Amino acid sequence: MTRLGLPALTPVRALIAAQLVVITAAAMATVLSLPKFTGDEVAHFSYMQSVAEQGQLPLLGPTLISPQVEAIYEGTYPSPGRLDPAKRGLSGRSYEAFQPPLYYLLSAAPFRLAGSNYVVKMRVMRLLGLGLLLAAALLLWRLTAEVIGDPEQAEPYFAFALTALLWPGIVLRTVTISNSGLEFLIGVGLTLVLWRAWQRRSIGWLLGAAVLVGFGLLTRLTIIVFVPGLLICAFAVLRQAQISARTRWLAATGVVAIPALMLAPWLLSNLDRYGSLTGSRVVRQMMEPFFNPDGIKYTVSDIPGRLLVVTRAPLAEEWWIELLSALKRWVLTVLMTGLVVLAPLGVLSVKPSERRTQLLVLLALPVGVGIVWMCYVLLVLNWDFFLPRYLYPTIPGLMLLAAFSLGRLRSGARALTISAATITVLLGAWWVYLSTVEPFTG
Repeated sequence: MTRLGLPALTPVRALIAAQLVVITAAAMATVLSLPKFTGDEVAHFSYMQSVAEQGQLPLLGPTLISPQVEAIYEGTYPSPGRLDPAKRGLSGRSYEAFQPPLYYLLSAAPFRLAGSNYVVKMRVMRLLGLGLLLAAALLLWRLTAEVIGDPEQAEPYFAFALTALLWPGIVLRTVTISNSGLEFLIGVGLTLVLWRAWQRRSIGWLLGAAVLVGFGLLTRLTIIVFVPGLLICAFAVLRQAQISARTRWLAATGVVAIPALMLAPWLLSNLDRYGSLTGSRVVRQMMEPFFNPDGIKYTVSDIPGRLLVVTRAPLAEEWWIELLSALKRWVLTVLMTGLVVLAPLGVLSVKPSERRTQLLVLLALPVGVGIVWMCYVLLVLNWDFFLPRYLYPTIPGLMLLAAFSLGRLRSGARALTISAATITVLLGAWWVYLSTVEPFTG
């Protein structure tokens, strides 16, 4: 401690501070420098506008993007856009209307408070994404401290795990306008709550995790990758908790019923609007002519190539074509494969075996479930779902597991600090380079 009672500025704390500065600077550049909508921001902003201004969820197909959104997209705002959204096909429609409504309902108030200038509204909603990203960093710190057990010893582990939040893909997806930022925050928070439930044999934390799963599914259905971990955690907690059989039965019912009941109103509204529990079938029909115009039928032989696509996760899809040469793709594949292999290695020597199971189930299993889910969608629904962004909420847990494995080495803390510093420098340099190319220079 210093004379002022503040924590001493150790090298690892200086590194963490530098990482947070880089994350914030990169996110602010994303908020302020992108000149117009990027990726799917148009459709997400349109959804948000329907909720905030009309008080209703948009409909897949009939609902068009607004004149303000069209003008911002074309770069003519505040003057009207030159094109008619109705004649622009899919890009002129609110095609994200199939998404669950929680993020858009929560965004309605700041959307209305941002004034009448829609460019300002766009920046404010991106700032909301920055807040969600920094909140996720705070929850990741709490998770790291829980997993390691000692806050001071946890600092190198946190520095290593925090490098995930420097990934351009994660920053761009969470800060630009979409439900990804809230999904990412809920993913980290859910991992923390599940860890506490398992570690403390707590029915309260377990039911809290069920509530958080409900909120997650109301944000984005891809949060389903955490459901197997919830069920395994519930089995472990309820098996050893000192409670009556009736309480155990009620708690088990609650774990399953709470998310289902939370999701039910939205699912029933979809039945009324689309004739199915979700609008996924409708949106696939809308997007099929754009993303699979030749009607390709995917088979098991397509999976290895799709898995290679997932290894591009650190970089957002917007930059794949421009920035990923064959050599860069090979390097990313090697690094990401190394991460997946490294993560569970140090866990295998952990005793007792239950803690080993806890680490693997809560930190690694969601990634595996996500990949299996992608394979299912590809083969059964014939829809190419292999985009790394759908795995982003699971990445902090995987990085923490990799940090745990590195920390098992004889000089674990030093290896973690050096590795985290190296990754931070490389990603910082990558961000500096990205600032010189599209879309930042558009």
